[in-house]
Amino acid sequence: MLNLDYSYCQSDQKLRVERFLNEWHNEKKYIIAKTSGSTGEPKEITLKKSSMVLSARRTLNHFNCTPGSNALLCLSPETIAGKMMIVRSIVGKLNLFVGDSSVKLNIPSNVTIDLCAMVPMQLMYILENTPSQLDTIRINLIGGGPISSAAIDLLHSTGHLAYHTFGMTETISHIALRSIGKLTEPHFTLLPDVDIEVLDGKLIINDHLLNSGPILTNDLIVKIDATHFDWIGRADFVILSGGKKFYAEEIEFNIQQIVTLPFFIAGVDDEHLGQRVVLYIESETPVSFKKEQFGAYLPSHQIPKEVIHIDSFVRTQSGKIDRICTIELSIQRVAEKIL
Repeated sequence: MLNLDYSYCQSDQKLRVERFLNEWHNEKKYIIAKTSGSTGEPKEITLKKSSMVLSARRTLNHFNCTPGSNALLCLSPETIAGKMMIVRSIVGKLNLFVGDSSVKLNIPSNVTIDLCAMVPMQLMYILENTPSQLDTIRINLIGGGPISSAAIDLLHSTGHLAYHTFGMTETISHIALRSIGKLTEPHFTLLPDVDIEVLDGKLIINDHLLNSGPILTNDLIVKIDATHFDWIGRADFVILSGGKKFYAEEIEFNIQQIVTLPFFIAGVDDEHLGQRVVLYIESETPVSFKKEQFGAYLPSHQIPKEVIHIDSFVRTQSGKIDRICTIELSIQRVAEKIL
């Protein structure tokens, strides 16, 4: 029987957990999950419960989580990451503390949390406001999107043991990890029984433990060797401008020292260039930039041509920025030229 502590969450999160538990314990051998929807419409996919159990055991073994260890759920059970934290707790006979999936986390302070999973937005809020909350967490898995270099620098100074995870709903859980806390590693390292291929720059995943067959992704990577790779970005967000190919996430990484508000880069149709590079910023008031500010960080042809301010970005359930919906909502917005 799963040992649950609901004292750190609101009633709606408790209902979501109980809804998943009912689905997990029914007679079906699978559950229905939805993809994140960050690059298009969320899709329903079928996941075998037996595969979820195998994936859970791999994580538990990797981080030496034994029966009686404590886990913290601070993600929605409607996401794959939230579901898997519950499954790990069931399979590993862990004590599961259920918190809310909001940015402001209520982390138990009187016990050691052996395993926790957060999205980058939650981590950054803690690092900027109450970093001491991390002291009670032994292993922290950070997934759901890129992590800024500023967050990694803050994290490193705390001595906290954290890992950037790489995975998706289709792979059930993470298939690779990169240490970003007390120890910082430059590349993602594949978990046991996982190997990868690259086709036209796109990642293909083979998970032999789950026997899931090759999964062709839209993730662009550089394969370092048989067990390591670097993530470049999503093929969905490649920008073709003036006959050159740019990666939106790579530009974002390079300018994060300049743009301190939530932002993203996208390509907008341009009759001369094909696409022009545009900077989208989440801000109620305009923020002005000049080309010179970007010159030290970007080649001239990658510098954004204009900036569009949006009061509030559209986000997915897991906290990722929904670029497509946000861009659609901003069509009527006036762009400010970057001179």
